[in-house]
Amino acid sequence: MDDRMDIDDHSPAHDAGEGRTGVYSAAYFYNQYDDDIPLDPELMAGGDDQMLGLDDYDLDDEQMQDGYVDLEEEFLDSDTEEIRAEIHKFETVRDAWLAEHRADLPSAAYPTLPGVSKSMSKPINNSLNDGTTPGIAPSAPAPKPSRPRRKLGPRKPPRPPPEIQIRIAAARKAFDRREYQEAINMVKEIIRQRPATPQAWNLLSLIHEELDNREAATMCLISGAWLIPKDARHWMNVALYCLYGVDMMDEADPRRKLALERAVMCYSQALQADKQNVEARTGKADALMQLGQSHLALAQYLRALKVQPLNIRTVRNLAEAALDGRDPRKNAEAAKAAYRHIIEYLWSQGDEVYEAMEGGFEWSDLRIYLEFFTILEQWEQGAAELRRVARWKLGRRAEEFWDRWPGEDREWDEDEERRELCEDYEPGRFSPMQYGRALPVDLRARLHVFRMKMGDMYEAERHLTSLDPTAETAVEDFYDFPDCLKDIGNALLDNESPAKALQYFELYEKIADQAGDISMDADILVSLGRCHMALGNKSAAEERFIAAIEDDDDNIEARVCLANMYEHVADPEGREEAFLLVRDAMNLEANQYTLDQEGNLVPKRKRRRATGPRKPRKPRDPNKPRDPNNPKKYVPRRLINAEKRKQLDLERTREATKNYEIVQELQERAFHSDDPEAIQNWTRAARDLVEDFRSYKEFYPWDKYVKYLGLGGTGGGGAAIPSRNLKLAAMAERLRQGLNPENGDGADNIPATSKVRVLNFPSSHRGILFSAWLDIFLSLAFALVRQNQHREAYVVCHAARDSIVWTATDSTYLIHVAWASCAVYAGDEETCVAIARYFMRDYLPGTDSYRMFAAMCRTCQTPVSWYTSGPAQKFILRQIKTMDALVMRQNGQDEFPPPASQRSPSKSQQQQQSPIKSQSRGSDLVAPPPTDSEQSTNDTTTTNPQYPPPGDITLDVALLTIYGHILFTTTSYSYALSYFARAASLDPDNPLINLSIGLAYVHYALKRQATNRQYLLTQGFAFLFRYYHNRTEEDPTVTVGQKMEAHFNMGRAYSLIGLGNLAGGFYGRVLEEAERVRDKKGEGMMDGEGDEGKKRSKWEETLVVEAAYNVRCMCFLLGDVKGAKAVAERWLVLE
Repeated sequence: MDDRMDIDDHSPAHDAGEGRTGVYSAAYFYNQYDDDIPLDPELMAGGDDQMLGLDDYDLDDEQMQDGYVDLEEEFLDSDTEEIRAEIHKFETVRDAWLAEHRADLPSAAYPTLPGVSKSMSKPINNSLNDGTTPGIAPSAPAPKPSRPRRKLGPRKPPRPPPEIQIRIAAARKAFDRREYQEAINMVKEIIRQRPATPQAWNLLSLIHEELDNREAATMCLISGAWLIPKDARHWMNVALYCLYGVDMMDEADPRRKLALERAVMCYSQALQADKQNVEARTGKADALMQLGQSHLALAQYLRALKVQPLNIRTVRNLAEAALDGRDPRKNAEAAKAAYRHIIEYLWSQGDEVYEAMEGGFEWSDLRIYLEFFTILEQWEQGAAELRRVARWKLGRRAEEFWDRWPGEDREWDEDEERRELCEDYEPGRFSPMQYGRALPVDLRARLHVFRMKMGDMYEAERHLTSLDPTAETAVEDFYDFPDCLKDIGNALLDNESPAKALQYFELYEKIADQAGDISMDADILVSLGRCHMALGNKSAAEERFIAAIEDDDDNIEARVCLANMYEHVADPEGREEAFLLVRDAMNLEANQYTLDQEGNLVPKRKRRRATGPRKPRKPRDPNKPRDPNNPKKYVPRRLINAEKRKQLDLERTREATKNYEIVQELQERAFHSDDPEAIQNWTRAARDLVEDFRSYKEFYPWDKYVKYLGLGGTGGGGAAIPSRNLKLAAMAERLRQGLNPENGDGADNIPATSKVRVLNFPSSHRGILFSAWLDIFLSLAFALVRQNQHREAYVVCHAARDSIVWTATDSTYLIHVAWASCAVYAGDEETCVAIARYFMRDYLPGTDSYRMFAAMCRTCQTPVSWYTSGPAQKFILRQIKTMDALVMRQNGQDEFPPPASQRSPSKSQQQQQSPIKSQSRGSDLVAPPPTDSEQSTNDTTTTNPQYPPPGDITLDVALLTIYGHILFTTTSYSYALSYFARAASLDPDNPLINLSIGLAYVHYALKRQATNRQYLLTQGFAFLFRYYHNRTEEDPTVTVGQKMEAHFNMGRAYSLIGLGNLAGGFYGRVLEEAERVRDKKGEGMMDGEGDEGKKRSKWEETLVVEAAYNVRCMCFLLGDVKGAKAVAERWLVLE
């Protein structure tokens, strides 16, 4: 066994075990660094004992000689030979280096090399001698090998260790045996041991693919690709795997979007590895196009064209992205230039050369090319390019003299009459089939449109003779290109030729009836309606416009045309229908435009039809007639007869009754349990009822009803976008003014006192009492705010307030209380301030309203930004000035304040109250049941709010204190003290006022601008001690909680100025009070006190914990760790 190696005592193989041979250990360590040495197939196919690695083999010499592993001998010999060659190379270089640097010293042989067996080192050393002197290295140095050039491309992943390779081979064999679960477990174990193994991830992906688990297979492939991020080809393969089957998915399928997004990510990583990879860039652009992000795809196509400008496929995709973008005019120049570059290149290559990269230039490319001239309205350039490129496609590139006749299209005439008048024309040079009749029908139609736009009617009419819609072969001629009929018809309609345009539109309709792959879309229906309108056939036009709205719910032009028809009818319902159509059109228009970052109005992206090459259609069966059981989507209300309206009203009543039953049945479960299904069903039913109530225009003033119609349609937030069509906005305003009942005929002749809207309402709507309707509104608001939909809850409350049904003081009070509750629950301080201003201004101004304002702002867990805002501060100040003026007038002039009916309302009141509400705020339109002592009717009545008698008008302490607190919060302490002093003059023994004055003085003293801090502190603590004595000594009815409050506030005041020793004493009194309460509870003396015990428990839970925490912090600061620990154990332990 001379071929075997001896392992050094310090080698890893020797440490692994004495009975293991050196050959296998050498192969093991060598294969860790060399990627070219394969593992033995029999060894890789071994059992579980062999899976642990090569170190588990223990073969002696007899087994080797007996052929126990004869299949491995070749593998082991090859390993040994390669190791010998490497060692020989190393020793040659080493001895040459030694000979060069030790030429003047006697050389000595190195019989033994470190880590190499003697049997191997001797022949190597002998081969290095010159034959005369044994053991002496040659004097001439060996030439240094040149450094090999680094191979370009991604770095290869490190080869996994042999044990990992063995496990991968075993997992692959299990996969081949279709033992998928075992293979998955083995691969997962490999990944656990060595996650950076791409082969394991790829094998796991293959297993999941066989198990039809495509999601897991995709994720495994992506995970494996991240281990070799510089391999662009691998990323592209993963992207193609993600895109497999995407074309067969529905556009609304979320799996399609996810697959496309993953493909975009993979292509992006491929571009990170190779920025010049055109295939990856175009693949990314294609995926972006399918995602609907045409603006991003356009940029990728443009970058790909910089590398391959003659790629016709990329140019076509670029054109599609440009047409599909938000603003086709913005990108039309780039797409047109790309086509122009290819055309010029092919033109320079000679006659009949149309092949570019990845395809040839076809007639469909010319059609797309001309589309950009139409978008840019470059009619003359478009006509010139059409003639030139079509001539080249027909093989007449040499006849460039036709370009000298830009105003005539004689070369495309069907006869030779005008062509022969040209001097350069040579009859017979080209076939007559290469002239007039060779031009495709759609291109001749495009040339006709160009001439019409240029105003060249003569040439346009000559083209029109070749496009006769009444010819016997018209259907056959236009069957492959029906869209050109719409272009011709629209051009004629714009040129005030509706009769001719109608012929082309009817031909399109005839072709659509025969072909199965085209239909009468909304555009052609609107054009047909315009033709009928111009010809005076209004009934046919109305039918076409309604069909267009049915086909496309977002069509604006059909609604505008229909509104123009209804505006001039004598029927009031027709004018109302016109107004609704205009409002829908304005909302749709607002939805189709958006604001960019600079504030400019830009159109949103819209889908366009495909612009690919048109192929001949196969004859199909005619379209099926409309199903009579399928109702139309849109029917104007003016076309519904009385019987139909009654039937619809009955259906709505039944639906409302059903929803009301659901609301009553689920009321208890929805509000007093956590049943999500009951909450969802109740909310859905209540929402339907509210929407039904709001759609009844008799319940709302006209302006509120119009607002509901405008914001309740398809335009979500569309009012923020101004209408680009000023005529449309003017028409909407004209219709709104004409339909307003307040502006009806003869309204100016009615006296002002008689303009009150008198309505005779029943006591219920759809069988439900109006009081129940109000409960549904408010309950829905509560349900919505509990679902974190506070904005929707505000809308419901606003709708209830705007209704003319609930105008009584009690009803408006309930609505605003519910509104305020929703705002408090949502923590919306802005809305809380707005609602509180209603109570202080409109609903019984007084102390209770002011306290409610303070309580609502205190309850919101938000910063006091709106409590101290400018509008709120000015409002409170105006209230104080009004109160001062009334008091001064009462005391000085002895006059009563004017009643509310004689006071002019403020501007805010005029804006917030409708004309109907301002006159009927006293009672609901639905009168309560009559009693013996009062007489009531169902008519609207007008009552004035009740104000207090003149003798009761005094300065309000709560109002002065609130304004003082607002100034206090804004650190305006000197001004706050003025208002606190006014409040103290009215109620000197009020503990809150004394506390506020004391804290204002203390905070003022701590300011840098304070001039006499000692005086301010003395004043402050004088008021604080007045507050303290009032709480603890003077008032015999004071509770334990109020005493704790006084102790705690004094302690906080002393802590504020840094006197911790005094603050600790007051904090200790809080704990003493709590200790006494606990002792009484332990002795049973608190039994029977009921709510009083609960109050003390609440104070103990808040102030006691705060006081104990402050005492603990003081002890720590003073170094009393034991005291801090004792306080914490006694009072700060969570039970």
